[in-house]
Amino acid sequence: MFSTRSKKLSTAVAVMSVALVGIIFPAGAFATSTRHNPIHATPNSLNASQKHPVLAIPGDIINVTLKTGVVQVQLVGPKVPQISAEALPGEFDFTFIQKKGSCVIDVRDFGILDGNATLIRPVQFNDGSKRFTLRPGEKKTFSITELMAVGTGTLRWAPLNHYVVDWQFVEETA
Repeated sequence: MFSTRSKKLSTAVAVMSVALVGIIFPAGAFATSTRHNPIHATPNSLNASQKHPVLAIPGDIINVTLKTGVVQVQLVGPKVPQISAEALPGEFDFTFIQKKGSCVIDVRDFGILDGNATLIRPVQFNDGSKRFTLRPGEKKTFSITELMAVGTGTLRWAPLNHYVVDWQFVEETA
């Protein structure tokens, strides 16, 4: 008799707890991302240079002043396949717009620190190229895909051997 009563009491307490959570935290009360498509959302706009590098997140627009010119860059990613694994290919998409002067974009200027704190050095962009030069008014979008451990990571861009932007990202599995 005591165990039946305990089970009924435990069940009643569990049901009341769930009901109270629904009252205290109504549907939609938790924070959600408004950046479903960072290219079309209202991203942060940051200024960076070799003397003043910035910490950013994917979707931010970074105006980078280099010795050779001014370039605007936006990173989106990583995009990962929706499977569970300890390491996954992550694809980063970059959009560069040259504002003034010229800028050489070289794959050797990028480094990725993955979820296991392993440094990954990309060897080529997804289109097979290794470098290109942007002239004023030119816009170029390209991608880098690398196999990375899941977790929090950092993608660094260091043109002319000085880093200007560190993007913090999370590579998550399904």
